[in-house]
Amino acid sequence: MIEAAIPVDESQRLAALRSMQLLDTPPDPHIDALLRIAQRLFGVSSTLVTLIDTDRQWFKGRIGATDLEGPRDVSFCGHTILSEDILYVQDAHSDERFFDNPAVTGYPFVRFYAGIALHAPNGSRIGSFCVHDTMPRGLTDAERDALGDFRQLFEALFVAHQLRMDAAWLQEALGAAERRALIDPLTQLWNRQGLRTMLPALVSRAEREELKVGFIYGDLDHFKRINDEHGHAGGDQVLIQSGQRMVAAIRPHDLAIRLGGEELAVLALVADEQELGLMAERLRLAFCRQPFELEAGALDVTISLGIAVAEPSEVGDDGHTLLERADAGLYQAKREGRNRVVRG
Repeated sequence: MIEAAIPVDESQRLAALRSMQLLDTPPDPHIDALLRIAQRLFGVSSTLVTLIDTDRQWFKGRIGATDLEGPRDVSFCGHTILSEDILYVQDAHSDERFFDNPAVTGYPFVRFYAGIALHAPNGSRIGSFCVHDTMPRGLTDAERDALGDFRQLFEALFVAHQLRMDAAWLQEALGAAERRALIDPLTQLWNRQGLRTMLPALVSRAEREELKVGFIYGDLDHFKRINDEHGHAGGDQVLIQSGQRMVAAIRPHDLAIRLGGEELAVLALVADEQELGLMAERLRLAFCRQPFELEAGALDVTISLGIAVAEPSEVGDDGHTLLERADAGLYQAKREGRNRVVRG
């Protein structure tokens, strides 16, 4: 295995990456949508948007992959950012750079790889868009052109993300806290600690804007059965796709959360309970309208949801009462037959 060299502009490159505020953030539904299109277009097992940090590669978007990050020193994408040219590996087994790479000899068993560098606005190569598969194959001229087209789209989304983050209220909540500690490593959603950290700033915003604080408490139906029948790898894929469907169904400023296990949640500011109910129903439909795609085939997945709304003054420091009410609605939704929204 040949480890990728460090770019000559590494300090400038890392500074540009930090300024984009992309690392350790929740999924972007637009990036995920483009990656799904790319997966179908190229006919591959996995498509990724990778950011190359100091000592890790972190996936801002991933379709067909379970890991959220990996070591930089064994990454294919560490090689990709060294050039403006497409990095194309027809068969990793016969490539001296990669034949004994852990990603080739083990999961995800990469044989074919094609990647192209992605840039920050100042031109620094901060990551890559790549496609890979478990079987060797060629790369057509049309596919080379498509890699370039996808690059332009992803770079435009990076800029849009940066503009949102520059003005985002949640920056008030983060302060000096490490975002990485607040992100669930499997689903890329905010975790329970992230909820605790964000809640005070969100309550303050609700007071300023004269809105109510809404909480949607969800639980995947029959998740134990999914794990039993499809293994934990299948269960992990369901959770990852659940996170992607959640962020696509809610508004950009709402918080999608994984509380633990198969428990998911949304924290949002709303005018009233009716608005929150409409959001929850849209979320429920995002799960059951189309099957989830696993390696073994399509799988129907549903979610039960409980909702609760409170005035900012009623939420408290930890939101315990609000969460309890939503949890009571979730429990009732389960008792009434699952795959429904119930007020707590």
